[in-house]
Amino acid sequence: MSTQTPSPRSVVGGPDTRQCREWLQAVGLRFSMPRLKVVEALCGANDEQGVSARELHRQLNEAGEPLSLVSVRQVLRRMEENGLVQTTGRSRYRLSARG
Repeated sequence: MSTQTPSPRSVVGGPDTRQCREWLQAVGLRFSMPRLKVVEALCGANDEQGVSARELHRQLNEAGEPLSLVSVRQVLRRMEENGLVQTTGRSRYRLSARG
């Protein structure tokens, strides 16, 4: 029987916290809970068309994450500036290729 504890997982079935931290660090962003939750939500979106800030905000609130719409937009903008997130048109976002 293993004594290791499982890696923390997102409420939306995304990557573990360690992987999200690595993605943030790889593009020069510090780890923060709002950034983590937005990355997790984007991973769970699986939408080639991207997802809007408003849709992410709704998903996060439904999952019990108390982020304001303004915070979600600020996080998305910062991630886009650093290349972790890309826009797919008309204020829709998705994660850039990760590897």
